Amino acid sequence: MHLDQISGYAHRGLHNPLFSVVENSSTAIRMAVETGVGIEIDIQMSGDRVPMVFHDETLFRLTGEDGRLSFMKAAELEKIPYSVGSDHIITLEECLNLVDCKAPLLIEVKSHWTELPEMEEGIVDVLKSYHGPHGLMSFDPSIIHRLKSLGSTSPMGLVTGHCPPKDWPGITAQQRQTGTIQFEKARELEIEFIAHEIGDIQNPFLTKLIHDLGIPLMSWTIKSQSMLQAAKETNAIPIFETANDIRLTDLLNNER
Repeated sequence: MHLDQISGYAHRGLHNPLFSVVENSSTAIRMAVETGVGIEIDIQMSGDRVPMVFHDETLFRLTGEDGRLSFMKAAELEKIPYSVGSDHIITLEECLNLVDCKAPLLIEVKSHWTELPEMEEGIVDVLKSYHGPHGLMSFDPSIIHRLKSLGSTSPMGLVTGHCPPKDWPGITAQQRQTGTIQFEKARELEIEFIAHEIGDIQNPFLTKLIHDLGIPLMSWTIKSQSMLQAAKETNAIPIFETANDIRLTDLLNNER
């Protein structure tokens, strides 16, 4: 199965706060596999450069504990439970064992925008022995460049859309608004897919890029039926939230 041969990707796994299923948790990942959808996860680095499945740079929002992941060792982080449910933080390696090649996986590598090597070597090492469908992606093109320079054979994607001021220092307000610098980097890096924000899915620069490169388009984060319809109209594969107004049957009945 290729990355574009799936009806959609569960954003941070098939999580649902109404049932105490936390984003990026083991349960959210297992539920996505059992449901038959793809899985999108985030990874942050630990202090010893181990890729951890977690969205935020700090622990508090999801665990209630103080601390920054990049200041703590992986063995410490793995012992930390979430505020609800029975899951704890897991490594990328544990996530791959859970998925076990049964579903395509989009792995978003979070960046500190330092232009320094972070956890790319650990990512490449973990994925060497994983043969299931997966792709690596990031907002930060320097991460993609470093992964390629380390010899990664994983499909590479760029996450594109509105870029907040704290990210990607040194670019102009116009470049942030139009996304042109992101699309230029996608061409330079020979990106194999794009994940673009749904609110800007009709961006003409994006349309031209997808046409010119002939690559799959994903769109985030689909939270309503109208957003799902917009994704379908542009042939974008939805990265969706099920805790909102999304009917899984609409996705599963639209298999590619």
